[in-house]
Amino acid sequence: MKGYIHCFPACLLFGWLLSFGFSVQAQEGSYDSAIHFENGNLASFVKSGEFDFHMRSFFMQTLNKGELVDYATWGLGGGMGYYSPSFKGFHVGFSGFFVFQLYEQNLRKIDPTTGSNNRYEILLYDMNDFENSKDLDRLEELYLSYLKGGFKATYGRQKINTPLLNEQDNRMRPNLFSGLTLRYRASDWKYTLAWYDHVTMRGTVDWYGVGESFGVYPFGRNVSGAASAYKGNIHSKGIGLAGISNNHEKLGHFQYWSYLAENVFQLQFGQWDKHFSRGKLTFNVGLQGFYQGALGFGGNQDPDKTYMLAGEKSQGFGMKLGLTDSQQGVSLNLLRIANKGRFLFPREWGREQFFASLPRERFEGNGDLTALAVKYNWTPSDRLLRGNLGMSLVSASDTDNYRLNKYGVPSYFHFSGGLDLPLEGYLEGMDLKFLLVNKTASSPKKITELSRINRVDLWNINFIVDYRF
Repeated sequence: MKGYIHCFPACLLFGWLLSFGFSVQAQEGSYDSAIHFENGNLASFVKSGEFDFHMRSFFMQTLNKGELVDYATWGLGGGMGYYSPSFKGFHVGFSGFFVFQLYEQNLRKIDPTTGSNNRYEILLYDMNDFENSKDLDRLEELYLSYLKGGFKATYGRQKINTPLLNEQDNRMRPNLFSGLTLRYRASDWKYTLAWYDHVTMRGTVDWYGVGESFGVYPFGRNVSGAASAYKGNIHSKGIGLAGISNNHEKLGHFQYWSYLAENVFQLQFGQWDKHFSRGKLTFNVGLQGFYQGALGFGGNQDPDKTYMLAGEKSQGFGMKLGLTDSQQGVSLNLLRIANKGRFLFPREWGREQFFASLPRERFEGNGDLTALAVKYNWTPSDRLLRGNLGMSLVSASDTDNYRLNKYGVPSYFHFSGGLDLPLEGYLEGMDLKFLLVNKTASSPKKITELSRINRVDLWNINFIVDYRF
């Protein structure tokens, strides 16, 4: 029943607007793509909207080292969304998706050596119901939007993309947030103000209140080393978001985001990017920084049940230096998280987009961490096939230093390689993707099997087919 009562006001608005033929724009976040309707009846009005059909096939396999359990699965899903025309600036949209499990290997098997569950593959389905392999469907978008000039207001279930709060859509389904988003664009400036009180995340089919959403994913250990007990014990009314960005031709692109988890924490994030063109080459530089602090008792007065300890803080910065031409680019990327405390941002709400980030691992939960990454992108203008490579060295705190390492992830070398082939002609709308990831512990003899499984010394293989029409 999570989220159904909360959805009632949006459902009423949707029904009322549909009776008059109001609707939405085709792309969330776009300010100039609304469809307009002038003459005809209600049926003509509805038909002039846009339908989005999406089919996704996803095969994933994880090969752990030695006797540790290996995993594999193949999921297939499909969904539809409707985005209808504009009526006096008002729009409505809705979408839904279903998923079926076609194949699995050890997906629900507990590793006998460590007692650990599957980490990666289960997020294609419902990690809160391991036995559910068929009844995996959810209503996703359901929103009312108003657009006039540079102003846009959206109320209801919607997709949000910011550096920390985002879709993180690299499984079957993305994160979505329910609440109110206000946006305003004036010349080169963009402003965002939002409040969300419910969220659904990849790897689940339910909607959760913000307080409930803490701990839906595995939640690591507290600073004393005991298993974190904040699941079901965090008191928070919602997520506040404020953002401002400017894209200046000479000064570069600047963005600043302020995140508020009511009664739990606040986090400030800033980023600046600048491109310098010299003939056929473009030089890229970038800076990132964040500062985070607990609010009050960090979600619960009991320190054993809180998300962040009272007074706990974290801070970090990132840098990027890159060189690109018309078909390829290479960059050197750095992230440093200070040893003042752990960077904590619920994994249920998004995936951090640091310069040094690579697929299949995050930096959340760490303090006193340094990551150095080299990235290469290949995007030839005369071919459809695109590719990317990434290599990084991540130096983390000791796995038993829970004050600075929430999940006990050891230091590691990280490699990722991806190919993306959008098809044309008869199969236009189909996109084939391949992702290969390897993580290797930098000191494999010093870590336990519990710190190794699904973390390091593994291969992760992904093959995805998306078809939209």
